[in-house]
Amino acid sequence: MDVSSRDDSDYRILVGSQVRYLTISVGTFERSTLSMPLSSLPEFPEDDTWNMAYVSRDPSSGEIIMDLQHKAFIGITDLWHPVLIDCLELKRVRQLTATAYEAIYTCDESSSATRSPLVIAKVARFEWELPRLSAETLVYRSLENTGLAPRFIGHVHEHGRVIGFILEKLQGREANIKDLSSCQSALQRLHDIGILHGDVNRYNFIVQDDTVRLIDFENSQFRDSATAYMQAEMDSLCDRLVEDTGRGAGFTR
Repeated sequence: MDVSSRDDSDYRILVGSQVRYLTISVGTFERSTLSMPLSSLPEFPEDDTWNMAYVSRDPSSGEIIMDLQHKAFIGITDLWHPVLIDCLELKRVRQLTATAYEAIYTCDESSSATRSPLVIAKVARFEWELPRLSAETLVYRSLENTGLAPRFIGHVHEHGRVIGFILEKLQGREANIKDLSSCQSALQRLHDIGILHGDVNRYNFIVQDDTVRLIDFENSQFRDSATAYMQAEMDSLCDRLVEDTGRGAGFTR
């Protein structure tokens, strides 16, 4: 959900076996109701004639008005990985950020018996989040087989429309100032590939034994050559590794 007291509130819900979208017009309910609105709405039909519901209140009678529509939603089109995963196959474990959550996925045929079924899913809740996730998908294509990033397991789709991806969950710890040299080496390798990370905080460097890997490329940019931005990013690394504000840690810390 994306709830607002000053603007329309948006929701992604499951009705029957279909994911649907719901927009509640501003002023329809009090803020407390917007956090749990479904019990205050008429029952939704479970047929395939709609995937988008607009809810408002008649200004004269005060009655709830529900307009059901079928909308052609956009999706991520730059698909490079052969695996497509239904979003309904993912069992959410805990939310990490607005678009990322830890999930259980047991249908990865390339997984070994000892590999954890826990994955990180990054899924667009709404259309405006798709461009950033689409760009991040392409970053993972450039980092495939480099060992710098988590393993990209596949694209996530919602009834055929690709809305995100899942990654292996890295087992390790966040970096600290003692890991400065290893983090500098990993960041330099990323820059050499032509990618500016865009968010170098301690939680985006995962230390596994003597190896450092990078995560969270949603602010990354492709650069044709070394730039002042890359140098500034490298120069900021020391300060970021000693920062203790929790910036970049996500919802769970």
